[in-house]
Amino acid sequence: MRKRSRRAVRVRAATRKRAAAFEAFVTSEAPAVEKIEVIRDGVRARVVDDMVDYLDVPKSVIFGVLHTAESTAHKLIKDNRPLDSAASERVVRVADITRMAEETFGGREAATRWLKTPNLSLRKEMPLSLLDTELGAGEVRRVLSAINYGGTL
Repeated sequence: MRKRSRRAVRVRAATRKRAAAFEAFVTSEAPAVEKIEVIRDGVRARVVDDMVDYLDVPKSVIFGVLHTAESTAHKLIKDNRPLDSAASERVVRVADITRMAEETFGGREAATRWLKTPNLSLRKEMPLSLLDTELGAGEVRRVLSAINYGGTL
């Protein structure tokens, strides 16, 4: 029994460590110039695994948000190559919205739950699923701002 609990601790620690790259995007708000540079250089494809761990969603959800085919993503991850600039921009967008949600809801757990829950203000769409486009992200930002400042939707 003791081996299982030690293993569980190691697995949890490994999960937290793997989520570190995406978490770094979420926790540190970088100037636009730095974000542009990251996007142009391409975010390492391993961030897909980090996003899965951080947001606690299936990989298929992340592939959908990033508009990246599963086979392509797996190849890029295996070869430790970067995502293209469009997918990299989506990673940065998801991190920015996640940070905003964490500030709104007071932490990661509540924020990720909100991002994964269908929302009436978003036509019953899951906020995370709208982050694949800038227009969708704008709608999610609008709802978060209304929650923050008591505005109307």
